[in-house]
Amino acid sequence: MLNWLLVATLTSLALVGLTASPLTTRLDNILYDALQRASSRPVDPSILIVEVDEQSLRDMGTWPWSRTAHARMIDRLSQAGAKTIVYDVLFSQPAANPGDDAALAQAITRSGRVYLPQFIEPGDTAGPQRLVAPVPQIAQGAAGLGLVHVLFDSDGVVRRMAPFESLGPNLTPDLMTVVHRATRAAGSGDVTRAADSTLLIPFAGGPDRFPRVSFSSVLAGDVASDLIAGRTVFVGMTAPGLGPAFPTPVTPDAASMTGVQLQASILDGLRHGAMVRSAGLMSRIAFALSLLWLLLAGLVVLPPRANLVLVVGLSSLALALSAAFFWRAQLWLSPVATIIGLATVSLVWGWGQLGRVSDLLSRELRRLLPVTHTRPAEGFESDLVARQALSLGAAINRIEDLRRFSADALFSLPDATVVLDSRRWVIAANAAAQTLLRGVPMPLAGSSAASLLNALHPLGRIFDEFWPPEAERIAPVDLHLSDGRAYQAQAVFRRDEAGESAGWIVRLADITTLTAAMRQREQALQLLTHDMRSPQTSILALLATTPNLPTELSERLAACARRTLALADGFVQLARAEVTPVAMEPLDLCDVTVEAVDELWPQCRQRNIQIEQDGCDTPLMVLGDRGVLARALVNLLGNAVKYSPENSRIKVSARVAHVEDRAFVDISISDQGPGLSPEEAAMAFRAFQRFDRPGSEAAGGVGLGLAFVDAAAARHGGGVLCSSAPGAGATFTLRLPAYRPI
Repeated sequence: MLNWLLVATLTSLALVGLTASPLTTRLDNILYDALQRASSRPVDPSILIVEVDEQSLRDMGTWPWSRTAHARMIDRLSQAGAKTIVYDVLFSQPAANPGDDAALAQAITRSGRVYLPQFIEPGDTAGPQRLVAPVPQIAQGAAGLGLVHVLFDSDGVVRRMAPFESLGPNLTPDLMTVVHRATRAAGSGDVTRAADSTLLIPFAGGPDRFPRVSFSSVLAGDVASDLIAGRTVFVGMTAPGLGPAFPTPVTPDAASMTGVQLQASILDGLRHGAMVRSAGLMSRIAFALSLLWLLLAGLVVLPPRANLVLVVGLSSLALALSAAFFWRAQLWLSPVATIIGLATVSLVWGWGQLGRVSDLLSRELRRLLPVTHTRPAEGFESDLVARQALSLGAAINRIEDLRRFSADALFSLPDATVVLDSRRWVIAANAAAQTLLRGVPMPLAGSSAASLLNALHPLGRIFDEFWPPEAERIAPVDLHLSDGRAYQAQAVFRRDEAGESAGWIVRLADITTLTAAMRQREQALQLLTHDMRSPQTSILALLATTPNLPTELSERLAACARRTLALADGFVQLARAEVTPVAMEPLDLCDVTVEAVDELWPQCRQRNIQIEQDGCDTPLMVLGDRGVLARALVNLLGNAVKYSPENSRIKVSARVAHVEDRAFVDISISDQGPGLSPEEAAMAFRAFQRFDRPGSEAAGGVGLGLAFVDAAAARHGGGVLCSSAPGAGATFTLRLPAYRPI
């Protein structure tokens, strides 16, 4: 919208400037002339031209003629009943024979209906303009005097007249203004009284539209009086080269309408009320801006092809309105600036949109081509945008293939899987999900995940409308149904490129068999922890309270009972380390190590074994279950104590290690025991694996301690390492991922 407002403001200002400037004047004139030539109307039948033509020159001799000939013409026209006589001949200089001026003056006075011209003579650089009028003796008997000043447009064509001309502080009327005001019908309109300084001449056609007779024919009496009676008679020169000729919109060349024909056309327009007024600047600006803003509104809501039709339609409308105003309202409102503005705005907007489309295509191609492994279109048979569109089409086809592949993969999953949108509504579900949720009393598509899961009636569980949450890690939820089936709901939250919620993928894994196995496992553990421990504890109690048993037999029975108890305890701990959920929390692994050392301190003191600690000057944080990790470290330290000889040392080292750009916390426990061979080190973490050494405290162990350590490390995303050699002791390293708070 901001781009649109910017374009609208700039183009509006540019169109206002173009409308107010003369830049389109030539095009305006071409269109005006075309409309003028297309106009057709009858001329005033009361206008008659008496022309000084070639025939008259042949009959009466070369020009100028004696003023007595003009006197005879005025008398002849007056006697024939001419209503008005407009003499388009200047009598500004006295005749050589004063009697001729007197004869002409008397004829004009006798007629009382003769109108004579006068003109403005431009002054030199130092002087003002000067009015040139007929000789006073001749002018005093005239019915009226007026200017015959011809106005030329910038291209040299005569299209307009001025009802009044400024001469010093006064306004001098045009000759046709004087004649029209004197001869117009009472109550008829008079456009010369309007505020327009100039009026466009509505030419009814070429110069031959008005009836005309030869000057010599009238004097010779060859023209009937009926042709003259009641008419407005113009007397003027039409012979080629005799007087000035002017280019007009309706003449095919630059010298085909004489002065008398031009004056007759002006009077004809005044009498018909057909004089054309030029629209004012504000009207032209309002006309242009109204169509421009219609186009600008269309550019926002219409597609490109419709905008092209809109531009053509508005341009045609501007032309049609201009022609209608010209022909019906006698108002000249040129549409050229408006049409240029519409075309320019359309091009600028189109170029801008094309540039934005090209930039968008370029950005999308940079993003999609590496992902879809497609190549950009090449060649010179099309332009850049076309090549970008072809490349994007290929990438979209590839994405569509990937989408179909993903959809096929989703629907082929054995577990029930649904896809949720950002509102947590189901938008896709595979066949397994449709089968599982077939009996719910609601449509699958468009329902929320919570309502669908609640419709399964899970035992002891109700999902709220905000499940699943917007979290990077969503804890799985076990669902136990009343029919004995069990499912685990696992949700994955996805974000779009802007970081906003894109939706969730929810998988309902069938854990019915797994749940049954876990139940059996728990029963087995229960058997180990209670049913096996209780008899062994009873055996030890009986041995302690029965004094008559042989000592050797009593010790052997007690050893077997204790071994059975150790086996049960070790197996339970290992099983729980492998499957029991761990309570993860940030903790300092050095603190856990110190606790393990403190727990084994009595055994170390009894055998005079020293434990040295190193590297725990600063906290070493990990994310783990404190109880499980404490048990793992106790097992490692316990093994080191068991296999270490008396009066030896055990070294406990802590450090941060970096492996493949990942940080780990290592707790290493080194003893001075008999050590392990490479083969024994490789098998050290297997369950029930024992390495008995003669005289070692570890003799008789069950081989589950290191298996527990390995399982605990794996549950925490880490591992345990063994480095040893026969006779050189052993080093066991517990390695866990370092924890760095966000």
